Amino acid sequence: MTSEKDCLHKVSSEKENSGYFKGLSRRDYIQKAYDLIQKEGIQAVSIRRIAQELGCSSASLYRHFENRDELLYYAELRTLKNYIVRLNQAERTWKNIWDIYVGIWDCYAREAFANPEAYNLLFFTYTNEKLQTSIREYYDMFPEDIRDSNQFFSAMLQTPDFMGRDFEVCKKCVRANVISFENALRMNRMVCMLYKGYLKTILDDGIEEHRMEARVNQFVDDVDRIVMSLAKDMKGYQGYRKRNLKN
Repeated sequence: MTSEKDCLHKVSSEKENSGYFKGLSRRDYIQKAYDLIQKEGIQAVSIRRIAQELGCSSASLYRHFENRDELLYYAELRTLKNYIVRLNQAERTWKNIWDIYVGIWDCYAREAFANPEAYNLLFFTYTNEKLQTSIREYYDMFPEDIRDSNQFFSAMLQTPDFMGRDFEVCKKCVRANVISFENALRMNRMVCMLYKGYLKTILDDGIEEHRMEARVNQFVDDVDRIVMSLAKDMKGYQGYRKRNLKN
């Protein structure tokens, strides 16, 4: 007599063989969700839609993701690719520790202000601890995203906490003896709060593409003002945009 367990195993095997689960990996689902977001926006992504796109069942996705939020978190992490490319390119031009600190924010703001919904979701909406600690797993699945990043940037990018990422750079400034630890804490808090204010304004009011450059420059100038008010040694640094004008 066939047991219930044997029947379930038989059904599962039949589904596997028929393409019900198709042997797809987490990476496959993440890439498909990312592609769909790029084409139709985040609202288009659902477990059922991804299953239809890949020709599998919804049950297949639930073998890999607890819910839609988890899938979206991983998919939106792919949005950071352009920021990472911009960061790696800009790094070649930086000569000063303050070039590095403010330059990272310049790169970040350019991508975040152009993609405010994605960056808001990644760093301020998905606060579930499990999701926040999954970023290292993401880069294990997509190592090519940080392959060209130096060791410091790679570690920074794998820090899930928003303020924690910036503080990694603040500590680098402390080690360079250009700011005290106490002022580094203040700088971390002030610049991160400044950024959140800029991002919220863009989310609430929107921004026209032709005004984007001016908004980024305004933000970077404000970061410079904070830096100059707290640093104990500017190392000849006179401002990020002034530096770029010289180049």
